[in-house]
Amino acid sequence: MALVQSGVLLLDLAGQIQSADPEAQAILESGSELIGKSLAELWPDSPLPSLWAEASTGQEASQEFVTNWTARPKNIFVSLRAFSAQERGFLVLIQDLSAVRRLESIEREFITNVSHELRTPLTSIKMAAESLQMGAIVNPKLKDKFLSNIQREADRLTRLVNELIILANIEETGTSLHISAFDLFEVLDDVSSTMSHHSKVNDIDMVNDYPSSLPIISADRDRLSQVLINLVDNAIKCNRPNGTVTLHAHVEGEEAVIEVTDTGIGIPKIDLPRIFDRFFRVDKARSRVTGGTGLGLSIVKDIIEAHGGTISVNSVVNIGTTFTIRLPLKARVHKDVD
Repeated sequence: MALVQSGVLLLDLAGQIQSADPEAQAILESGSELIGKSLAELWPDSPLPSLWAEASTGQEASQEFVTNWTARPKNIFVSLRAFSAQERGFLVLIQDLSAVRRLESIEREFITNVSHELRTPLTSIKMAAESLQMGAIVNPKLKDKFLSNIQREADRLTRLVNELIILANIEETGTSLHISAFDLFEVLDDVSSTMSHHSKVNDIDMVNDYPSSLPIISADRDRLSQVLINLVDNAIKCNRPNGTVTLHAHVEGEEAVIEVTDTGIGIPKIDLPRIFDRFFRVDKARSRVTGGTGLGLSIVKDIIEAHGGTISVNSVVNIGTTFTIRLPLKARVHKDVD
């Protein structure tokens, strides 16, 4: 579908609409009632009457503005100019730029977020380096503290850059999948083993709740592991001391159902609709401490949907959160597959 929709109106010398193509009618959210009426009659509170007045003097008139009569406001660009054919009149070109303006807004927000995410760790690294230069390097405790800060923030920058590269690849080519058949039980066990040390040092108990009889699944093994590690890592970071993270799986019909449940701080109801948005973080202060970038769940959602699956979240504040993945046993690939 084109980002810009275009339509045409034809006006007579008196400024009354003589014809409107289907595209123009769709943009203006009007029908045959347009015919025989002037722009001022139809939309008196819009810039259209003044554009017509300017065009009627022989000048080409154009303007972009936001509609106030459509079901939702639209960014439309209108250009009026006189024409001479068998009959004289005016040609009105109408373009709906709403999708373009939304993308521009998303791009600006993305650039702002990336700039902020880069600036924060760079500032911390700069301050730590300056402290070492000013004499902290001779104090073993302070030296270790500032060097640890530099290492932590450098790791955070590395994660951010890696996740931005993943997002760029997704935007350019779609989520590329390398489909193979493998034992779902083995993947779950690998993830649990990988994350076990991380859970222990954070005083979190890892619980494996899945049978060894899980079926063979057709999917991208590395991508699925990436998804589960991300979810388990989040569950550990957002948990409370002596909390629990449960990795559960079972089969329903032709789908594998995988759940990651924690006993942590939970997610406020108002934040749930945005939880998979890029750069969105429920607790920004905690994310700064744990090194979160706000990109992980967005990538997780892209990967699961590329398999033809779904991911949802259920959470209660101060009780815990469950992420539920429903994955077809044979991937119904929605995007390009390598």
